[in-house]
Amino acid sequence: MNVKKHISSFLCIFCICLLFSCSEESALVELDNIKNIGDKNPNIALSMLDSLELEMRSETAYVKHKYDLLRIRLNDKADNIPNSDIMIKNLMSYFESNGSIRDKQEVFYYAGSVYRDLQDTPHALEYFFKSLDYVDSNECDSVLLRNTYSNLHFLQYRVQNYKEAAKMAEKEYEVCKMLGMDEVLPYMHVGSSYLALDSIDKAQIAFDYALSLIVKSKNRSQYQNSLIYLLGDYSELKEISKAQRCISLIDKSLLKEFSAVLYMSFAQYYEASGDDDSAIIYCKRILGDGTDINNMYDASKLLYRIYKKKGKVDDACKYADIYMNLSDSIDLGKRQELAATVNNEFRYHLDQRKEQSLNKEINKYKNTLILVFLIVILIVCAIYVLYVHKRNKNLQNIIALSSELQRISDDDKKLRVDIEQKEIELAKSKEELGNYSAELNKVKTELQRVNDELSSYDAALSTKERELSDKIQQNKNIIRLLHQSKMEENAEEVIRNIKESAVGKKEMKLADWKRLYKAVDELYPLFKDSLIKELGSFNEQQMQVCYLMRIGLSKNQIQNLTGLSRVTIWRWTKTYEWILL
Repeated sequence: MNVKKHISSFLCIFCICLLFSCSEESALVELDNIKNIGDKNPNIALSMLDSLELEMRSETAYVKHKYDLLRIRLNDKADNIPNSDIMIKNLMSYFESNGSIRDKQEVFYYAGSVYRDLQDTPHALEYFFKSLDYVDSNECDSVLLRNTYSNLHFLQYRVQNYKEAAKMAEKEYEVCKMLGMDEVLPYMHVGSSYLALDSIDKAQIAFDYALSLIVKSKNRSQYQNSLIYLLGDYSELKEISKAQRCISLIDKSLLKEFSAVLYMSFAQYYEASGDDDSAIIYCKRILGDGTDINNMYDASKLLYRIYKKKGKVDDACKYADIYMNLSDSIDLGKRQELAATVNNEFRYHLDQRKEQSLNKEINKYKNTLILVFLIVILIVCAIYVLYVHKRNKNLQNIIALSSELQRISDDDKKLRVDIEQKEIELAKSKEELGNYSAELNKVKTELQRVNDELSSYDAALSTKERELSDKIQQNKNIIRLLHQSKMEENAEEVIRNIKESAVGKKEMKLADWKRLYKAVDELYPLFKDSLIKELGSFNEQQMQVCYLMRIGLSKNQIQNLTGLSRVTIWRWTKTYEWILL
């Protein structure tokens, strides 16, 4: 009874675990579906996610944390700015202990995204780099890796660390090329970084590649923002023809709505083209809007440069004053301080990685040394065990040999006694053998006589068997001839009936055709094989015409039975004339 109770308890526990496993797998599949929808429509995916909240809160801890991580992912794609870092901290703590490599890569990536949106650049940088630590060639999310390098470029560029920004942009390009993804944005990032580093040639090469890809693209509408930035970059490089090419590709409907980035790019283009008045108009619109402080800073700087060039000192001073005030608002000094902090964070991250690598090497050597020490001890123990085993085995062999020698000595004595006894018995046997020899000769003579009689009987039996075999074969031939005669009579009867039916129009049924095929095959066994050999493949109607021709029906009779057209019958009978030969 106790055993049965234990088995029942075990089965119940197993079933419960199985149910939880199935439920978790189903929930994860549902979350993956929402995730795929969110890649294109994050707002719709967020609504779907909200509808599952009560259901997901009753799932396992892993599912609940995956649900929360998906919410952060969808908000990031929908450009919803987070209010705090409480949730992402909880998720990092959980997945670092319980998540897979992909989970850790993802959670640290979105931790970087959260801190990026919270304007905490050092922490954002730290977690983006930590996401890179979990990149594995077998389990890596390649798209997430591309986005990580893109964000690292953005953060480094924002704090004016253009050298590192260029490195990150090149890494982003390498990943895009490996995955066969769109390379326009990586080229734009590479070009912007090199332009900020005054590497004009490298910047121009990157921008040219980006423009050529946009021109070759079938869907240029997706590259409008890139074209706007390219317009500004080419204008800064004084590449007027390429800037004009960008203008020709930009959707003119965008000019109807205010965009500080677009207006700034056009202002730079007009200033590079020598049309200062148009440049002034666009710059003043940016300052009049007053929403984009970074473009206002660039616009006031450009206005100061234009008015200074024109010799209008009052206007130049006016915009120089605005330019200085905006400089204070942007707080470039704080950006420099932030750049130093980011560089320190980056250096700390590299040092931490080197320290971890060094610790891994030390642990590796330590473990190797311990392993070698254990192997040496095992070898010594094995040698000692083998030595003791061999010594014991030799002792056992000596004892066994001693016992064997004693046994052989005893056997030798016993053997001598037996030999003497056997010699006496042998003498008696020789005497009896003489008596048996005479009787044996008599038996041999009688045996020879019996063998002669058996040989004569064998010859007579062979003769009878041959006669019986001939009789059996004659009977089989008679039965086969009778059976063949009956089959031919039946086949001829079937063919005769069909010929009589062919006088007038008659619809042949499937059974009638089968009887016809069988009758012809019985009368002409080789006909079907020759038909297959000559025609290869044929349909049912062709087969019917061939069989009717074989029994000698005319074209009209064949038409009456098959219902085919006269032209078809005439053509087929012409083609299959070899059947009548």
